[in-house]
Amino acid sequence: MDFFSLEHLSKIVSGEIKGDPKKQIYNIENFAVCNSNSICFIKSKIDLKNLSSDAGAILTTSEISKKINGESNFLIVDDPYLGFAKLTEEFFKIYEKRNNGVESSLGKNISIGRNSVINNNCVIGDNVRIHDNVSIYPNTQIGDNCIIHSGVVIGSDGFGFAPVKGGWCKIHHLGGVHIGNNVEIGANSVIDRGALDNTVLSDGVILDNQIHIAHNVQIGENTAIAAQTAIAGSTTIGANCQLSGHVGVADHLNIANGVTVLAHTFVTKSITKAGVYSGIMPMQEHSDSLKFIAKLKKIK
Repeated sequence: MDFFSLEHLSKIVSGEIKGDPKKQIYNIENFAVCNSNSICFIKSKIDLKNLSSDAGAILTTSEISKKINGESNFLIVDDPYLGFAKLTEEFFKIYEKRNNGVESSLGKNISIGRNSVINNNCVIGDNVRIHDNVSIYPNTQIGDNCIIHSGVVIGSDGFGFAPVKGGWCKIHHLGGVHIGNNVEIGANSVIDRGALDNTVLSDGVILDNQIHIAHNVQIGENTAIAAQTAIAGSTTIGANCQLSGHVGVADHLNIANGVTVLAHTFVTKSITKAGVYSGIMPMQEHSDSLKFIAKLKKIK
């Protein structure tokens, strides 16, 4: 069965149904693009301005449901984020079934190294070189003329968990990874698949060794990223950017085209215009660092 009834899903999340309990739900989608056969979740009133008018069902709180106009199907819960996490586990069964039913497509003139694994439902373009010990998870697309160095993992689970009493509830990721043409990925780098949508590396992106690209990240054309940089989830980086070594980028940010970020910088807010950015404090005695920080706090 490739769908679940709203009644079945209500039991998974211990939620109250408002609407048609027999409504067939085939997928979970982002609230902005959710269609009539899918369910989405809304955890904040801020999200309502972007809510799709075609959503088949909405997982949310009773208070937020009253703010939504029109005739919609609802699953009412106290914690929509936890409810979403529980639903992903159920829909992951369909995700695995769909992936297992599709053989991978390999292009012309491909080189695959020792101990490398390409799972089902992958598309690999022409003239791709995959070195030793690479793992490519299902629902991954790689374009033409790409180089994937040893130890790379593409399409692994993103790091997503909802807090629950006594621990955590895993969010099963249902998206994929889409890599464009002429992309090079350095050794031991990891690219997580999207939670619902795809993680995207556009044409001409080059990654150094030991880089982590988290779920839902979008990287624009011809952007270059140096070693040990980490990009947190749902951040968008523009085209023709350069990120130097050991840069950290926080989640849900937008970085404009043509931005250069110097080494060891931690980006905590969106960058809206091209330029060179840094946030570097040179090494010194720890006591001197504390004095310097104290002085900065006094500056208004």
